[in-house]
Amino acid sequence: MTISFDSSLLLAYYQNRAGVPVTGSASTAAPAKQVAPTAPWQSTPTPTADQTSAAIRSALAGHSLIDENAAKLDLAGASTDYKKLFALYQGLGTLSAMADKAQAKGTTAQDLRQLGQAFTKGMSEVSAYVAAAKLDNVRLAQGDVSISAKTTLGVARTQTEYVTGPLVSGSSSTEVPAFQGAVQFTISAKSGNNTKTVNINLADLGVLPRTLGNVINYVNGKLQDAGIASRLATQRTPAVPTTTTVGGKTVTLSPGADQWALKVKVDSIETLSFSAPATAGAVYLAQSVGDPNPDKNPLTDDGVTSRELLKFQTDTTAVDAAPKPAGAANWVDGRVFSEALGPEVKTVRATKIGPDGSVYMLADITAKTGDQAIKGGQDVALMKYDSAGKLLYTRTLGASDEASGLGLAVSADGQVAVAGSLTGGLIGAQTGPTNSGPTGTNAAASDSFVTLYDKDGQEVWTERRGARLDDEASQVAFGADGTVYVAGRSKSAVPGTTTIGGWDSYTEAFKADPKGKVQTLFAQSFGTTGDDRPAGLVMDGTSMVVAGTEDGHAVLRRYDVSGAAPVLTATRDLGDLQGGDIAGLALDGGQVVVAGTTSNAALAGGTITHALSGGTDAFAVRLSADLAPGAGDAVAYYGGSGNDKATSLAVGGGKVWIAGSTASDLPNLDPMGVKDGFLAGLDMGTGQATWSRRFTGKDRQAVPSAIAFDASGSSVLDRLGLPQGTLTMAGSQRLTAASALRAGDQFTVAADGGRPVAVSIDDKDAIDTLATKVRRALGFNVLVDIVTVNGTRRLQIKPSSDRSTITIGSGKDGQDALPLLGLSPGVVRATTTQDGKTVPGDGKAQIYGLKLDTAINLSSADQIKHAAAELATAMGVIRNIYKDLVAAASPKTATPAASTASGPVPAYLTNQIANYQAALDRLTAGSS
Repeated sequence: MTISFDSSLLLAYYQNRAGVPVTGSASTAAPAKQVAPTAPWQSTPTPTADQTSAAIRSALAGHSLIDENAAKLDLAGASTDYKKLFALYQGLGTLSAMADKAQAKGTTAQDLRQLGQAFTKGMSEVSAYVAAAKLDNVRLAQGDVSISAKTTLGVARTQTEYVTGPLVSGSSSTEVPAFQGAVQFTISAKSGNNTKTVNINLADLGVLPRTLGNVINYVNGKLQDAGIASRLATQRTPAVPTTTTVGGKTVTLSPGADQWALKVKVDSIETLSFSAPATAGAVYLAQSVGDPNPDKNPLTDDGVTSRELLKFQTDTTAVDAAPKPAGAANWVDGRVFSEALGPEVKTVRATKIGPDGSVYMLADITAKTGDQAIKGGQDVALMKYDSAGKLLYTRTLGASDEASGLGLAVSADGQVAVAGSLTGGLIGAQTGPTNSGPTGTNAAASDSFVTLYDKDGQEVWTERRGARLDDEASQVAFGADGTVYVAGRSKSAVPGTTTIGGWDSYTEAFKADPKGKVQTLFAQSFGTTGDDRPAGLVMDGTSMVVAGTEDGHAVLRRYDVSGAAPVLTATRDLGDLQGGDIAGLALDGGQVVVAGTTSNAALAGGTITHALSGGTDAFAVRLSADLAPGAGDAVAYYGGSGNDKATSLAVGGGKVWIAGSTASDLPNLDPMGVKDGFLAGLDMGTGQATWSRRFTGKDRQAVPSAIAFDASGSSVLDRLGLPQGTLTMAGSQRLTAASALRAGDQFTVAADGGRPVAVSIDDKDAIDTLATKVRRALGFNVLVDIVTVNGTRRLQIKPSSDRSTITIGSGKDGQDALPLLGLSPGVVRATTTQDGKTVPGDGKAQIYGLKLDTAINLSSADQIKHAAAELATAMGVIRNIYKDLVAAASPKTATPAASTASGPVPAYLTNQIANYQAALDRLTAGSS
């Protein structure tokens, strides 16, 4: 008798014995039961071009991106969770398609604007949908899901150490070149009302080698004898191996030698100051280095440039020049230091010397600087450096879209004024009656702004003034009574002025009343019917002198501002610049100096003390401050036979200092690169450059953009890497000073799914007061701690119990504090482990974070790439949620428990196994 046998049963038996998953053939296996509707990425993994175009057209037409009714389910009775997830996925897919379209070839600027607007609207829709979505089996958060939230923004604790740059390589017993020669300086320590002073003279070491160890022991002995608790020490930077590629292989190079620096350890009750008996003039210079167009194709954006801050000692009569630092690139005689600025610094517009000898720098930044994020695509940064080139603080404006810093002034008492232009929101700024900001009828037009900071770098007030069309404030100066005077230009009438034609120049004045409200003292336009531009502003008592280009001419105007409105008292036309421009205006005693670039060999500024050399030259004109012609008026040109350009001006030490760039010859200076920078000190009486340097940078290109002169800025302290004046160890604790946060920025918090409560930033908020606000907003049912990370104090938020959840939400558009604090919208919850899985501690549904940045946009190529990556991540999270839901709905395969029986095998089982074995032998007969 023939007995039929199902071989699949036998195969299943042996697979089960071997631990192999059971499989079957298409002809014999029963179809799997559908447990979930088909996901859209399964039915149409790659949307067609027509589908993508239709989705984009719908979004551009203003239609909703998320439509639950359009999300079809092919399984009757399926959970509505799937419909909501599929609808959200398709909305994110449309946003992703828009990002792809923005990157595609042939997309016009108009297309980008339309896509950008629709994308922003779509992101708002996604955020609102995720916040309101109620699902049965999962919970959604737009941001991340974590067990704690910690700000990346930190406010520095009071520092206790100051570390110089490297002074020597090798060991601490190596003689230090900077210690050689005449080295004398003074250390003062103030504690309460008591000041103790120690004079240091390394000649006291006698025949002892001037090593770090010997010098530190000598100085510390003097400090101890004087009863000063602060001390010097060494700071070692260990050498590390480096790698290079040779012949396609990575080669590890020798680590080289350790580097050693001085460390000043400041006692907590003392304030230290450094000074030197002999000083010399110094010029601080900001420049751009690198080739902006390496392939020489203006249509490509392949240039990589960077910014630097340099310091030059301008005479060696009383102070010996510092030796060349080991390994210094592009060094020239007289250069004290060269500090590389971060890649986020796009340009440096101005530098000024503070009354304490510090250096203020005004820059535009395009990304996060230090721990400080920015709101928009570009912001204004005010940076303060000490005389040794160490950054003391950075203050960012906090514009929500784009801002440029164009003018900088420092008062005799240390206040700082910054002027510029901006588009988009600026929370907390007082505005004029026809401000054209984001809520006006001309949201895309740029507005003028001016901000006043106190001597500690804390914002006092910001005034925003807008015309109907574009305008900008480019010059700023302080009056003797603290009034802030501004000059700028506009395409239409600034409030209080009239239109003349083209770009008009204007002046304004601002002063806070006793209650702190800023008053506009006057506003007045001037110029020609053509395009005019102010390029300098100085105050001479109660008179204001403005320099600018008017119809191509260099023109100076003097106004009496002692009354209610400016009265024009003098005008001086220097002549046609013939395509050149003005680089700056400065007040030098009873005279004014204007500098710039021209090819006009006969400027009408007085006696020509040095003639034009050829092409375009830098020029300087010295005039009486009242602008009346006089015998002391002088014009001096500086340049070579080619085209030279002046970019900045400073005065001091009896000289006019001009910086600029050249690709030609210069008097007594050899070429160094393709396009060099130059710095020259002109004696206006003779027209000669009595001090000059030519220098280059990365890719053999350098273009100076701003200079500042300090008559006593250099000393022997430069060689030691120590600053002149008081060591600044404590910074502002205000969040608005330490970041781009502005008063009025906010975020929301909610406990256990409750109503979100807004937490707003005040102008005087510190980390501690913000922590108190968060605790109060959450009903004190939260753990809010201040933690210290790398010397900065940061805020950390955690649930107070395992069953508690905290939802962190974004603030209003243009007022969202989360990115600036370094927090992400999302959920903070405790977790527990069940069956080997991490689950929410509150016992409710799993929480999934889309990790989607709320601020993504299509404003630039980098932003578009970032948006595409964020959307891809969010869509991946939704696919993972679907997998988890399918896994949870799928029947579980029972796993037989292991038998623990003992004894002989039953006869029936022995016979059954023998029959199975015989069947298997017949099935596999002849095979090998």
